[in-house]
Amino acid sequence: MLSFFSVFIIKQFFNLLKIIAGRIQLSAVNPIAFSFGNFEIRWYGILIAAALLIGIFVSYFLAKYRGQKPEEVVNFAPFAVIFGVLGARILHVIVNWSYYSANLSYIFAFRRGGLAIQGVMLGGVIALLVFCKIRKLDFWLWADIISPALILGQAIGRWGNYFNQEAFGLPTSLPWKIFIEAPYRPAAYSNSEFFHPTFFYEFLANLILFGLLLLIHRFYKKRPDKFPNGLIFVTYLGVYAIYRTVIEYYRLDSSEFLGIKVVYILDAIALIAALIIANNLVKKFRLKKMRQEMEKSEE
Repeated sequence: MLSFFSVFIIKQFFNLLKIIAGRIQLSAVNPIAFSFGNFEIRWYGILIAAALLIGIFVSYFLAKYRGQKPEEVVNFAPFAVIFGVLGARILHVIVNWSYYSANLSYIFAFRRGGLAIQGVMLGGVIALLVFCKIRKLDFWLWADIISPALILGQAIGRWGNYFNQEAFGLPTSLPWKIFIEAPYRPAAYSNSEFFHPTFFYEFLANLILFGLLLLIHRFYKKRPDKFPNGLIFVTYLGVYAIYRTVIEYYRLDSSEFLGIKVVYILDAIALIAALIIANNLVKKFRLKKMRQEMEKSEE
């Protein structure tokens, strides 16, 4: 079953490469899916809801696959939603405080967009720590279980940027360019019509990482005694930080701190943290195995 998911993701990736081949050109769309009078339902919200539901399904399947109680995924979902959304919004507001300090009423205007992915990750980790402590679960094992769902949710959520006409990159004439309507263009590029679809670049990269994490889970299932729990999570954390940094180079809407893009700083912290955590996990795992072998030899 797990290998089927991996093959499916790879096939979909190659289908999406048709865009890069120039067969499809992304164009602007209405961010509002439908409305009832003054009440609007936006694509951004629909995609977040879809990402949550699909994420629960994927995590439920992986929990069962790894021999854990899948119902714990349902129990964890409320924690993940609350901490994830709050973390994403708080970090976004902090990073863009110069704007929100002058527009305080927009701080809680979620339908306008504005969720920092790194905030989702941080909020999710905090939520999992709290949940695992309450339920007496192995944090690193469960971090591995939810990591594929998290990156898949990020992939789905990236299409919210498409509908909101945001998170695009520098002007380009490449075949896979995206058209951006005049009101959404930066003032410095008001005369440009087509831009790099950086949200789409990250969408593709997220799908690839999702498939990779599933394959690693399959390896863990076959050889559970070879590596410690937690390495799938740090793979997600480190690999995402690397390609997000590359993609960020092309984006036009990046916030800066002391002349440096904030994402560069956050990704550097994430990558360093991933390396340190991986090193500690491997050391503890090897030490544990050595002790077990010594105990066996003494018997």
